[in-house]
Amino acid sequence: MGVRRYSPYYGANVERKPVRFVYPRLENLIFVGLLAFGITACSSDENEEAPAAAPEVVSEVEEVNAEPADPETFPDIVAIVNGVEIPKTELLERIAGADAQKGGSPGPKTVAYYREILDQLVGAELLYQACRDRDMLVTSADVDRELDKLKSRFPQPDRFEQSLEAQGMTLEKLRTEMRRNLSIQKFIETDIASQVSVSTEDVRRFYDETQDQMRHPEQLRLSHILKSVDPEATTEERATALTAIEDVLLEASSGADFAALAREHSEDLGSAQNGGELTVTRGQTAPPFEQAAFALEPGGLSPVVETQFGYHIIKLLERIEGQLIPYEDVQAQIEQGLKQEAIQSRMQQAIASLKESGEVELFIE
Repeated sequence: MGVRRYSPYYGANVERKPVRFVYPRLENLIFVGLLAFGITACSSDENEEAPAAAPEVVSEVEEVNAEPADPETFPDIVAIVNGVEIPKTELLERIAGADAQKGGSPGPKTVAYYREILDQLVGAELLYQACRDRDMLVTSADVDRELDKLKSRFPQPDRFEQSLEAQGMTLEKLRTEMRRNLSIQKFIETDIASQVSVSTEDVRRFYDETQDQMRHPEQLRLSHILKSVDPEATTEERATALTAIEDVLLEASSGADFAALAREHSEDLGSAQNGGELTVTRGQTAPPFEQAAFALEPGGLSPVVETQFGYHIIKLLERIEGQLIPYEDVQAQIEQGLKQEAIQSRMQQAIASLKESGEVELFIE
């Protein structure tokens, strides 16, 4: 039986990057229709900036012990917004897009979940009607420019057409979706985002009050040796691998150069030629590996550690304590996050106002 090569960590050496702050997402609606129908493509340039993200549609409604809903029991029209009907098919298409975004298999969903997604559709319809009433709809030329950008992300022109056909989407329907979403984006930028500003004092206050988030995580610079074990290995094969790694541990404990041993014996192709050296943080390695590594003192050597990848020996080279990120390094990031949060809040207020002044009927109880 051939031995497959595994790695005990999820990636190569980890750069010391600032932590990622979590803010409520600004609902950028440009590509809602595209993602809802799965119209996506791989760019030929990996460094090319990706298109604007669709709004977050992952439900935050608590669904523990809630009964799943059967959409077959929903009426054909699930909402009416100022006389405009929202069909059940549109709701189900939006949810299918949400499932695709999450990359998971669709599971049972509660009425609360369907209502949450329906509220998003109602909000988008209200914003679109506001665009129309204020003569803020984008032009055909605007749609053409964005459509050309989308097409350029497909390696060949026929791939774009094949993607449309596979999703049951016509070019005309796609243009309609894009016009709606671009118009809503224009409304958000013109009537909402332009009115939002964040002061330096606000940014500094956020930094000072959330310094637990403003730290580089603790890191370990270590070296390790792996003897791979196939998941389907026999007991005899596992015993052979264990004996081999124990022999290497004996050499390392006797003072042999650990990096040289790693280059000679380690079966981790990602680090062996580098003397087995890695830089890791918590959460990046298999749990038994992490537990053993973080228990070591610099210069310390672990006993044999078993993970799903095989058997390891770990030597800790350096413990890099978590450090506070300088204010200047995150100032722009915090400002952008606070601005998005404020825009999100104002947009929800605008939608609430449009609901109050209009007529909205929902038919999912």
